[in-house]
Amino acid sequence: MIALSKLAAMLAIIYLVKVFLYPYFKSVSRSQKKRSRLYMKERKQAAARERWGRIKREFARKYVTHLLSPAERLRLTKIVERLDLAKKPEEIRAEQFLYAGGALLLTLFMLKVNLILGCGSALLILLGWLYPVDELEKTIDRKNKNISLDFPSFYSMVYYQYSKSVNIHLADVIKDYIPNANPDIAEELGVMLDNMDYGEAFALKQLKKRVPMHYIIKFCDIMETRLKGYDNVSQMQYLKNEIDGFRIRALEEELERRQRSNGRIQLTLIGVLAVYIVIYYLFTILDSMKMFQ
Repeated sequence: MIALSKLAAMLAIIYLVKVFLYPYFKSVSRSQKKRSRLYMKERKQAAARERWGRIKREFARKYVTHLLSPAERLRLTKIVERLDLAKKPEEIRAEQFLYAGGALLLTLFMLKVNLILGCGSALLILLGWLYPVDELEKTIDRKNKNISLDFPSFYSMVYYQYSKSVNIHLADVIKDYIPNANPDIAEELGVMLDNMDYGEAFALKQLKKRVPMHYIIKFCDIMETRLKGYDNVSQMQYLKNEIDGFRIRALEEELERRQRSNGRIQLTLIGVLAVYIVIYYLFTILDSMKMFQ
């Protein structure tokens, strides 16, 4: 009995050592060290971004709020809502001030170094002011272009589903399409799918508000009409023909763009080859002249 008690006590001690002390002395593999370093680096970067964002929000709240006109505030608000950013219009305007201020300091420094460089650097002030909003607008244009190129295939799927049966839920069609969609339209359809919890009509109205594009507005109007009980397959067919025509024009424009690009590449290659031939014969003539001399 005493032996069993000693054995149990020994096992308990071994277990406690293994649980509490062994992890401190256990060797860590190289992959685990790498993952730990990456995790710590990401946490530091996230903390730095959060700290910088907090400073920027405080600066925008204190000093920039009164420097936005109602029209400019409305414009920036639409951009923020379109991209679903966790920002306020004041923060975008604060970024404009920061970029322009940095460019101004650089210009003052370059003026002390060289007058011509300083005058050239003055253009950076204007570019710094335009950069934050311009980048957001370019992002919106890129998203709109990708959505417009992928929307015809989505609408074709919706049209064929509804032409077969009226007992089709738009949410089911969206779920079937999202895995094959490009990231931009998949993001918008995902938001629309979340809004379906509040009703299909609400989701369609929010989609029109977020993505005010011609074909999407007409699509939402048609789907809202169907929700009221009207059979508008003919309107869906008309919109499908219109979207198919847009898709054909987009493909033709892409083909022409590639042809122009190939033509420019060929001209560039021909120019390089011509320069190479001229240089080759120039050195040949120079060598011949040296031989006769």
